[in-house]
Amino acid sequence: MEDDKNVHHGHRSRMKAAMLEHGLDGLNDHQILELLLFYAIPKRDTNPIAHRLVERFGSLRGVLEADYDELRKVNGIADNAASLIKFSQLLSGRYLRSASFEGDTAKFSSTDSLRMYFEGAFLGVRTEQVRAMLVDDSLCMIKEQMLMEGTIGSVELSARKFTDFVVKNDSNRIVIAHNHPNGLALPSKDDIEATKELYAIFEKLDITLLDHIIVGRSGSCSMRFVDGGRSIWLPKRR
Repeated sequence: MEDDKNVHHGHRSRMKAAMLEHGLDGLNDHQILELLLFYAIPKRDTNPIAHRLVERFGSLRGVLEADYDELRKVNGIADNAASLIKFSQLLSGRYLRSASFEGDTAKFSSTDSLRMYFEGAFLGVRTEQVRAMLVDDSLCMIKEQMLMEGTIGSVELSARKFTDFVVKNDSNRIVIAHNHPNGLALPSKDDIEATKELYAIFEKLDITLLDHIIVGRSGSCSMRFVDGGRSIWLPKRR
């Protein structure tokens, strides 16, 4: 029994040392989960538990995006392990958002940085949401929040909610974003038409719509810069 404990302890030590030296390169999904579970399950072999997680949810991403209650249904996953997995997902989203800023301030330097921010904001979100961000003239974020939520396909872009958000926070420069939880990061015909309508409404109210970001199952796109770098919703200049 003592030899088994020593072997088990040695395995954990070797995996941690390899992770610190080489990162996660060369590790598959269940090995990464095995390593993560070391910190929530100190006295059990986490390898079979990690395999069960991947079998249940399909991939590392599937595990990280799984509901807390669904995680608890997997044999070997108790409160600490389920909480750690959910924390890992939330931490990843927070990292993406903070990494999108320029320096130590909440300032955006490009469309790509806006896309990265919203990829983090929507990470793990399984329902369709619409979010809005207000920025100042230097593209520093003033406020960002989720304004609408619903099942896939049920969210409608509401000009009233956007304008209320703008007025309450004393800003006139807005970026909007929504997600396609199980779809591609591409604007639908309805997305384009709704954005054109919003642009026209905002223009009358002296509100500048800077961009509309769409986040899909894998990646994101800017509706301001698609179709070969041209906007598909801003009016053509005469």
